[in-house]
Amino acid sequence: MKGKRKAWLWGPVLGIAMCIVGCLTPIRSVYRVELNPSPLPQGYRIDPVDNSVVFSKEGLQVKVRYLSDDALNAEVPGPENPFTYHNQVNVKFGYVPVRFTVFQVSVLNPTFDKVKLNPEHVVLVTDRGQILNSYAVSRSDAVGDPRNFETYLLSRGVQSGNEQKMYLERMGIVRGTVYHRDSPIFKGKSYMGKIVFDPLPKNTKEVRLLIRDFVLEFGIYDIPKTLLTLEFPFSVEQDIVEPGVEEGATGM
Repeated sequence: MKGKRKAWLWGPVLGIAMCIVGCLTPIRSVYRVELNPSPLPQGYRIDPVDNSVVFSKEGLQVKVRYLSDDALNAEVPGPENPFTYHNQVNVKFGYVPVRFTVFQVSVLNPTFDKVKLNPEHVVLVTDRGQILNSYAVSRSDAVGDPRNFETYLLSRGVQSGNEQKMYLERMGIVRGTVYHRDSPIFKGKSYMGKIVFDPLPKNTKEVRLLIRDFVLEFGIYDIPKTLLTLEFPFSVEQDIVEPGVEEGATGM
């Protein structure tokens, strides 16, 4: 009889507790980060089609476009997307957080014999002076900084067969979409890939994507001869928003 009475008492208590948690937790909230091009120096322009920033020199074009979580989820709408949390609410914060800061970088070379962008030399600098380094694909690719997708994804736990399958799918997407090291672009060719950083600090208002040591020309023995530092400035807007019903987030 006592056991039944305890069960009868605990039912309403648990119901009230769940109601309180549900009322206080904005289950459908997402953390939104938007980057828009800031005023640009000479040699740069904004592409009105996709709002990317383009550097031009003698026909060469280096194009940088920020990819929001909405854009990334549109590319890979399922949970195998390695770049977003795919509408999974973090119960600690009560919203879907941002997993990474992602840029799509394209190089079109109709002019020079060979050019090269080194993704390991690309950094993101905030208005507070913080410097974010880009992610490499694997531990063996990481140069001077430990950030890499292999370690990041494995640290989230890969024990069961389903988790192993998801890990392999995510790593396959990473390898197929990021900007790889040692990828020279010869005359008449182009190359495109993602360069990925940690999420921006909450107080960030402006960032600069710096592409350091961009090789414009090679000399004898394939040694870099002419190097450029390219700077792509963006203003930052961050806030928590309630998406529409069709974009509603689900619990973890």
